[in-house]
Amino acid sequence: MPEVRDLDVLRPEKVVVKLAGKEIDVSFVPTGLTFDIDSIVRKMTALDSKKIVKGDPEESRKGFDLAVDLCVAYCQWQHSEMDHEWFMTNTSVQQINVLGTAIREALEKAYEGIEPKKMTAAE
Repeated sequence: MPEVRDLDVLRPEKVVVKLAGKEIDVSFVPTGLTFDIDSIVRKMTALDSKKIVKGDPEESRKGFDLAVDLCVAYCQWQHSEMDHEWFMTNTSVQQINVLGTAIREALEKAYEGIEPKKMTAAE
């Protein structure tokens, strides 16, 4: 009998966020979205948080736009109608913030256990 390695055990328990009548599974980031989501999160991290706290309108707007972009990029694979316009019409800033946090947490979990292989001189 062949050995079976069940990789389904690596998939996290399902977590669903309900937003404007849509159910969004935020338990993991599919491989096809990983780099797009990661790129947006890195841009968000690079923002000047001191300027945002002081109310700088330009930096705050950049942060808001990136948060919406993050939500759009993640949600469209489940609900194609959830584009930028949809989020601007159907959500609040607080909802964007909470959903964005859930997406970033899913990205962190996607990277858990992944360590770069150290190459030796013989390799």
